[in-house]
Amino acid sequence: MRDLIPGGYVFTHAIFWTVIAMVAVGTNGVAIILSVGLVLLALESIGKA
Repeated sequence: MRDLIPGGYVFTHAIFWTVIAMVAVGTNGVAIILSVGLVLLALESIGKA
């Protein structure tokens, strides 16, 4: 249990992987939103041409 206190090995790794997971999900979300936006833009361009 002493590893779960702040500064312990397990605590540090839990925080580290939580931050990495949030960044990965966040950047992936941004990539998905941009991809959808580009597809909609392309469809609108094709529709007007």
